[in-house]
Amino acid sequence: MLDNEYALIRLFTVAPTIEGRKRFQKTVYLLQQMGVPYTEKFKYYHYGPYSSELQAEIDRLVRYELINETYTGDAYVYEITGKGEEFIQQYCSLNSSSFEFPEHLVKRIIETNTPVLEMASTYAYLLEMGYKEEEAMDKASELKPHLQNRLDEARTLYEDICRDIRN
Repeated sequence: MLDNEYALIRLFTVAPTIEGRKRFQKTVYLLQQMGVPYTEKFKYYHYGPYSSELQAEIDRLVRYELINETYTGDAYVYEITGKGEEFIQQYCSLNSSSFEFPEHLVKRIIETNTPVLEMASTYAYLLEMGYKEEEAMDKASELKPHLQNRLDEARTLYEDICRDIRN
């Protein structure tokens, strides 16, 4: 259990702020697809892959005051707290096996605009479900007609991340 909490809080050592629940969900999903050991199960919903388990974990981190959640009127904003930073330090001092993830990829994913993340995670989800690349492109366009103009950018993001992970 603490491993999962550490893995989520660890994101904030790369990006001190995560703006939006959708961005948080899509970031964790894409990183999971790249091999980062997140254990949440995702299902497809209106905005793409979504995990109620992940949302419950985020809520728990907020309740334990390891991260702050602030609603700005447009989106929820998440930031690490002092208690969260202490948790990371204590976890690392007690666990020599704490995982590392490619920080530059985390930054790239978190800094990508939300519509592209939504489309990239949808495309990745379709590939995970067994669609071939072109079929996944077509299905993603069908599921998200309002984001069709973001599909090439989303696919490029996904492919760049995959290529970077392999190297």
